[in-house]
Amino acid sequence: MMHRGVEIGNLSTPKSDVILLGSGLGGLVAGTLLCQKGCSVLLLREKDYQPFYEREGYCFVPFSNFSEKRVNPSLLNWLSRELNLSALVASREKPRQEDAGIGSTKQKVAFQVVLPGSRIDRFYERPRFQREWQREFPKEAIEVAQFFDKMDQLNRSLQEERGEKGIGFFSAWNVRSFFRRWSSSERPLDLASFSREFRAFIHLQLMVRGNLLDHRFPTSLAAYLLTNDEPGEVSFKLDLEDLKKRILDEFLHRGGRVEEIDGVQEVKRHWRKGFRIVLRGDGKEFESRFLILNSPLHRLADLRGEGGRRILKQEARIRPRYVWVPLFLGVREQVIPVGMKDLLVSVQDLDKPYASGNILLISLSPEGEETQSPEGRRAMTVQSLVPVRALDETSFMEHREAVISHLRRLIPFLDDHIEFIDFNWAREQIYRWAHWSYPHFLYETPSDFRWREGILPLRIAKDLYVTGKENFPYLGLEGEALGGWMAAEHLLKKLR
Repeated sequence: MMHRGVEIGNLSTPKSDVILLGSGLGGLVAGTLLCQKGCSVLLLREKDYQPFYEREGYCFVPFSNFSEKRVNPSLLNWLSRELNLSALVASREKPRQEDAGIGSTKQKVAFQVVLPGSRIDRFYERPRFQREWQREFPKEAIEVAQFFDKMDQLNRSLQEERGEKGIGFFSAWNVRSFFRRWSSSERPLDLASFSREFRAFIHLQLMVRGNLLDHRFPTSLAAYLLTNDEPGEVSFKLDLEDLKKRILDEFLHRGGRVEEIDGVQEVKRHWRKGFRIVLRGDGKEFESRFLILNSPLHRLADLRGEGGRRILKQEARIRPRYVWVPLFLGVREQVIPVGMKDLLVSVQDLDKPYASGNILLISLSPEGEETQSPEGRRAMTVQSLVPVRALDETSFMEHREAVISHLRRLIPFLDDHIEFIDFNWAREQIYRWAHWSYPHFLYETPSDFRWREGILPLRIAKDLYVTGKENFPYLGLEGEALGGWMAAEHLLKKLR
């Protein structure tokens, strides 16, 4: 069952080794590692931001990518080991016999892709996935097979390097090797010889695995994202909010402190004395030697002082182009079409992929999972794209109608089985720009990037760090954990 929230007192800490601004996964990983090594860490998080929504027995959790809905077991094992989170491993249950049978396909599908002319189940197992593409792309089946063979070969090279370096969930990023230099300067993935539907199929997969709107993916990065599938365990239900809650518990257990705040007014930097954080509203102040920013940078760009100036210098590297806007639906089980998977990406028109309501990421609560929806019901979270610059009340309502129209095409008779539709959460959490914690954006980068090094540097000033989706946006949850781990390792060397 998902743990929602934690009771934390209103603590006051005049000075700390490190202050974390924002409670994303990367910052929590960094903070917990630092606390375990004896550092004093204060987490400042937004008081009114709600990362999930509950109503009438339903629970909805917005997301940026599918890695946040089905956490990779290798990543969990790595986090368990690095953070001493034995609960992550101990909470695993053995699959039920009826779920683990030979004929069961539900948990063997990573997600489903719906295109204007095809519907493809992205199976973990290559033979079953191959039957899918042979059925949907028969005229280019040989070329598609050759494409995936090339992707497999590149991914095996990455896996071999990872094994040599002994890293649990990806290779050592700061080791200067021939392969690293080659993969950093390689040409982008070229799909020009394939049909529009197959190109869209590949691009949608790259999108749902990360947070980057960029079709110039380096070939080896595309290989890693497209072929590094790892099925989760059948009855192991853990999403991003559960994972963050467990890491936060360890953070508090190790002596980390939390202050819930309305916002930050100014970040002052004193030579050789670290930072002074001035809060919005009451003007309360906190001091630290180091500062880790763990919230979308563009939402902190209006900070006065040292923090704001440093953020502005990084804005050219990566920019939020779209925001993932969630629509919550409580629906009756019988309306879900046969064959529809719990995770699904759908596009209606290939000519205008980023138009309002044209691309949907859908997450359905598992059938029979009564911690997320009442009996005989399903919680449906529908994510869709809205341009960041079009966030106003009129565009929100027009967008809502476009999303519902798209859903009606996917799910016949939907209107007869809807319990409720909620769009207010999105208006409250996104439309109110005073909120700086909302993390679900699709980013773009204006130039080629060296993907093994990340887009945004972890350290943007002598004592100022960034951990979040902007470091390695294309790696999803894995990239956030990686950024937090790397920041902690670097900070520990300076704190010793």
